[in-house]
Amino acid sequence: MAAGMRSYWVIFLGAALLLAGCAAPPPPPRPAPAPRPPPLPAFRSQPEQALEHAISGFHGAPYRSGGTAPSGVDCSGLIQASFHQAGINLPRTVAQQYGQGQPVALHDLRFGDVVFFNRYCQVRSKNYYTANLLSPAYTEEVCHNGIYLGQGRFVHASPKGVFVSRMDAEVWRASFLGARRYLPQGPPER
Repeated sequence: MAAGMRSYWVIFLGAALLLAGCAAPPPPPRPAPAPRPPPLPAFRSQPEQALEHAISGFHGAPYRSGGTAPSGVDCSGLIQASFHQAGINLPRTVAQQYGQGQPVALHDLRFGDVVFFNRYCQVRSKNYYTANLLSPAYTEEVCHNGIYLGQGRFVHASPKGVFVSRMDAEVWRASFLGARRYLPQGPPER
């Protein structure tokens, strides 16, 4: 009889634990979905369309120092080759490209603007506070660039290849140096 009673207690305790698990408080409500980004402009100028087409030809291209083709490209080579296909001739190096064009404030960026970054973006540390430890000359030296796509995104070539990053990522926020506009003036795009 004791063995039979023991099995009832085991079943009773098992059922009680199962029901207790089901009686947990309900999960918190799901957060509201993020707002959709604003739609891209319906109209792009001919140079913007040409630039957009050129950029798409580099998507996923491997990195190659000194490269300017989809078979291998570096950051300034991506800029130079893409703008060349749009009918705009730019110099080859990041520093030379930074010295040309119309300066643009971060809040006025639009499609096709070129964003520039200092050497901090090349620091391999995951601790972004190290930017405060770098000498001013190091942080003022332009060394990387990409093409702003709109909605806080830009395309660039790095040792990982050509891909899209977000301007609000910590490394890009901390190393942003400035932007230049080479395309003809148009309405601002956010």
